[in-house]
Amino acid sequence: MGSLKKILTEEKLSLEDLSYLTMLLQKGLPINDCFDLLRNRKNKKIFDGIREKLDQGILIESIIEEYLPSSIRAYAVSLLPSLSFVSSLSLALDFHKQNEEGKRSLLSSIAYPLIILFIAMTCLYLFDLYGMDPIFRLIASFDPDLDLYKDFRILFRILVNVFYYGILIIFALVIFFSSSKRIVYLYLFLSRYFPNSFLNIYYSEEFMSLFLICSDAGYSTKEALNILKKMKHKPIVSFLAFHMDESLLQGEMLKEAAKQPYYDSSLSRFIKIANYTNDFSLLISSYITLARAKIAKRMKNYSLCIQLFTYVFIAFIIIFIYQILFMPMQAITAF
Repeated sequence: MGSLKKILTEEKLSLEDLSYLTMLLQKGLPINDCFDLLRNRKNKKIFDGIREKLDQGILIESIIEEYLPSSIRAYAVSLLPSLSFVSSLSLALDFHKQNEEGKRSLLSSIAYPLIILFIAMTCLYLFDLYGMDPIFRLIASFDPDLDLYKDFRILFRILVNVFYYGILIIFALVIFFSSSKRIVYLYLFLSRYFPNSFLNIYYSEEFMSLFLICSDAGYSTKEALNILKKMKHKPIVSFLAFHMDESLLQGEMLKEAAKQPYYDSSLSRFIKIANYTNDFSLLISSYITLARAKIAKRMKNYSLCIQLFTYVFIAFIIIFIYQILFMPMQAITAF
């Protein structure tokens, strides 16, 4: 309980402060002068705490981790052992920005239909538990012959339970495969048997986006791959960087390394074209743009399918329930 309270009350540097700190350090200003320039009422306590530890002879690389927001801490931790403090912080901020853009695009297209589907299935499940039996007791008071009604009841329960628990199983699988090793195994399986699947394109785009950030920052291909290999909190990016690096070490060209089934098939074509141009970054940017367009199109299709399924299923259930509710009226008429 104490550790949770500590986590909740810990003060962190804002992304804005970190961005300004990085820019000032890149201009060559001493870190204490940067603190003086950036100090305000909100961050004064944090900067004073960092300065106090620096005065004790502790390196900034050993201090900064506890003051970083969780959104970039993992990036910085993976980069600090091999890069300078300024370089690590700069790349961590760029990686974070790229990651947030990807997540925002993904969630904006798929979150709404998934929420609607889950709410609809939950409401129907609760109606099956608490609403159907009173209706059937009402029907029994008019028509003791419930054979037909029981068939309706069984069919309704089967439909609702199959889809409701099916959704829960899918969510459980997502959680199950969220661990580093399992998601890599899943990615390997999909890459081998379902080339150019959504995950194949999505992670190839993410890998090349982070690679391009490193390249634009002045790192060589080897250095960029070494940086990405160490990002253990991004297991598939680390996996892709490792295999591309291994291929290059074996003497293969970059275009040949990109032909492995782990990568989107379009990637090798763009890299091949890039070998005949003077602007590698421009071609990689073009690939990233194309991959993002593919991702957006697929997400739009997935979203449309989920919405159509939800609306059709709800319409079917409404008609189904209406027929059940209409049965007492039929019984009264027959009586």
